[in-house]
Amino acid sequence: MAQITDLYIYPVKSLKGIALKEAQTAKRGLEFDREWMVTDHQYNFISQREIELMTTIQTGIDSHSLILTSSNQKVLKIPLDSSRSNKVRAMVWDDFCDAFDEGDDASRWLTDVLGTYNGSELRLVRFDQEGERPVPKKYLHGDHAESAFSDQFPYLITSWESLEKLNNGLLESNSPKVSMNRFRPNLVVKGLANVEMMTSSNLVCEKSGYQFGLRKPCKRCKITTIDQETGEIQNPKEPLATLTKLKFSEEAYGAFFGQNAILLGSHSILRVGDLLEIVQSA
Repeated sequence: MAQITDLYIYPVKSLKGIALKEAQTAKRGLEFDREWMVTDHQYNFISQREIELMTTIQTGIDSHSLILTSSNQKVLKIPLDSSRSNKVRAMVWDDFCDAFDEGDDASRWLTDVLGTYNGSELRLVRFDQEGERPVPKKYLHGDHAESAFSDQFPYLITSWESLEKLNNGLLESNSPKVSMNRFRPNLVVKGLANVEMMTSSNLVCEKSGYQFGLRKPCKRCKITTIDQETGEIQNPKEPLATLTKLKFSEEAYGAFFGQNAILLGSHSILRVGDLLEIVQSA
């Protein structure tokens, strides 16, 4: 039996996340998760892989606005319910998505805080709620799932057991420990050792009636080398080198940590403290 200890959303892809005590599932993941994205002027996505300091921008959501706060306390507010007419096609990885440009004020704010990228001003776009970005069918076992601006899947689940194993490996190689926020999960659980080996299993919350399907171990990238508080990189090889050495997943090669997941069944409210049973899917 596993238990949810932490819940997070990341309203703007690659900016700071928000810790929650409970979270509402929606069509493309947790409500508001990766609903916005920073792009260049041609609407190609930009992440911490390109601009490490993106992690220093705090995000917040109240009943009216998305709120961005820079490290020097500059604030940008984006209305949640304003009408939008500037429809664009934004690219995230190999997918073109329908989106709305949030305007020149947001562009100037982001560019002032983060600078230009390859000579381009930065733009902020919001996923079109009428748009579609399906998860590739080969991972879904006949189910259907969609995501917004996440890398591919609507949910990412990690475990404290995996972090402990990684940090023990880092200490053995005389490297400093890392914190869970390097991996930007939606759900963090305890009581789930070797979650990266559990592809095709389901996590079932009997009390609240929801379940997640674990569908693909998460291959990690440069973002895990970035200190999520400062935006700095102390060692560009870690923790990726240790993750690769420890071989968390049965995949042939790479640094894996956590599982990409989909929601099975109807929408639900997730709460810190929820108990999850591990069930092998049929």
